[in-house]
Amino acid sequence: MLTFLHISDTHISGDPDYHPPWIPESVAHPNRGTELLLGAIQALPFAFDFILHTGDVCADPHEADYLRARELLLQFPGPMYLLPGNHDSAELLEATIHDGRKLHVLRDAHVELSGYHLVTLDSGGPGDVHAPYLRDEQIAFFAEALDAAGDAPIIVAMHHLPVETGVPWLDEEMRIQNGDQIQRILRAYRDQLTGVFHGHIHQLTETQQDGVLYVCCPSTWSNLAGYPGVREGIADPLTPGGFNLVMLRDGRTFVRRYNLPRLTRSG
Repeated sequence: MLTFLHISDTHISGDPDYHPPWIPESVAHPNRGTELLLGAIQALPFAFDFILHTGDVCADPHEADYLRARELLLQFPGPMYLLPGNHDSAELLEATIHDGRKLHVLRDAHVELSGYHLVTLDSGGPGDVHAPYLRDEQIAFFAEALDAAGDAPIIVAMHHLPVETGVPWLDEEMRIQNGDQIQRILRAYRDQLTGVFHGHIHQLTETQQDGVLYVCCPSTWSNLAGYPGVREGIADPLTPGGFNLVMLRDGRTFVRRYNLPRLTRSG
């Protein structure tokens, strides 16, 4: 039995004026989303075992961003396990955020948590940062880590989604390009898998393929649209930020979304 919170794509910035041109003018600073997230989690009427952050912790690979992120993340109930995303510097994330007690940065890693095996991949690799390739040695590590779990239940986490969705821009521009190799490995362990938890696409989605469940949670900052025929990233200002509650119970995976207050510059 395990309960955790899944968060992603906080894009924390050390620049108080940060507002990239691809984000709608009405959207507030990303740190405000993290502050709203903190308040929502502190107000939860139940206990949980940990928080899983599936990447894009910071907006840019700048030390000031990571120092500000550390200030904010240390206020959250721990422990927290964080993966790097395509906006992150994995090296800065490890050097600045990781303390091995409350904040744990995981790249290609295998951690046992109360009888569950958490296997993570640093999905940033060669090629386009939004649609990378995993290296052969990472794929080999992944297969070995899953095998090392024995008969225990497995939680898998990474930033990018490895399988297709049917939404053109997600499949062509936001997916691990050799993710089919990951899917073939996962298929062999589907009876033990509780789910594959990821971020990157800034929307609440569930994808199921070959009996493997993939779960994304929305960004706490700014979200994107996904529907048939979309060939480019389109802002979805009507979808609020949020996070997921994940309950693992006797071979069952229960996921519930929590919405945050709508994030605007005026609010």
